[in-house]
Amino acid sequence: MKKQLNSLQLYRGIASILVVLHHANIILDRELKQDGLFNVFHFGWMGVDFFFVLSGFIIFYIHQADLSQSSQFKSFVRKRCLRVYPFYWILLAVKILGSLAIERDGSFDGVNLWQFIQVVLLVPQAGTNLTPFIGVAWTLTYEIFFYAIFSLLILCKPQIYLLPLAVWIVGIVLNLVNVLPIGGSVLLEFIFNTHNLEFVFGCLAAYIVSTHRYEYKKMWIYLALAMLVGAIINTGYRQFDVAGLSPVIAYGIPCTILIVGSVQVENQTVLKLPSSIIYLGNASYSIYLTHGLFMNTIAKVYLKISEKFAPALLDSQIVMPLVATAIVGMSIALGCIIHDRVEKPLLKILNNKPATAV
Repeated sequence: MKKQLNSLQLYRGIASILVVLHHANIILDRELKQDGLFNVFHFGWMGVDFFFVLSGFIIFYIHQADLSQSSQFKSFVRKRCLRVYPFYWILLAVKILGSLAIERDGSFDGVNLWQFIQVVLLVPQAGTNLTPFIGVAWTLTYEIFFYAIFSLLILCKPQIYLLPLAVWIVGIVLNLVNVLPIGGSVLLEFIFNTHNLEFVFGCLAAYIVSTHRYEYKKMWIYLALAMLVGAIINTGYRQFDVAGLSPVIAYGIPCTILIVGSVQVENQTVLKLPSSIIYLGNASYSIYLTHGLFMNTIAKVYLKISEKFAPALLDSQIVMPLVATAIVGMSIALGCIIHDRVEKPLLKILNNKPATAV
């Protein structure tokens, strides 16, 4: 059995917080007409790239022995589905009921039954307004797709899957350099989306640390951190590339190198982290899915209270950073509470054993 890697828990926590801070820029600007965080964390969307690489690493690292072992297919699919869907469905139901009962803002206008089914099943789609749903769920569609690909690798023999797998990866690379003739096909764009390459990077990282040992392991970490700093510096406000470079390259590759270096180091030494850091990594899924809902709600409540009792606070350049920090902190804390009170008990019931987040 693979040992738990504390460095990965650290990175899962960091990735979730980065996404929270990125969305804080957007949500607070929309609801309160001020950012409050001075757009410092506009690059926080790179947490999604980090998550994808981490996911590829974790799945391959844990399940590489299951490849071509068809007897493990059912177990893998069941475990992955239980990990993603039930908790997501609960939050989705809460979000939809909240939108219908409280906001009544016409958010569901134009959303038909088939689009709703696609949202529930995390099927890729185009043109659906995600406002009444969970906005970050678009990333889960890629997770589910990656799990489906990996499950096929478990079910089939190498002589069956190696060629299609190679064609798929080559197709993604060709799409990355804008030479794949996809046209306007939503399905092809999803299948060969460059984000899928980050899962491949994660699998490659897991293969490297499982089969090779390198000297100067910490140099991998220093190199990755230097590359990430360079990418952050060159990421413009509200831009989703890095000086014209795809985030898959600018962030995906450094994150891959960082994971390889960190795991190589941790395989040789015991990495002791505070229990709070490990906990934050375990709670990352709950934080990731709930922070938008909590942040929107808290910001709206603050806006109504301030407008009624202290309207001057809404224009204060001194108060707003404090308010923004408090809203972010409360959103993260509430996400942790949901992890303890909903996600963990749910996993325990579904698996009929103590819940573990992987």
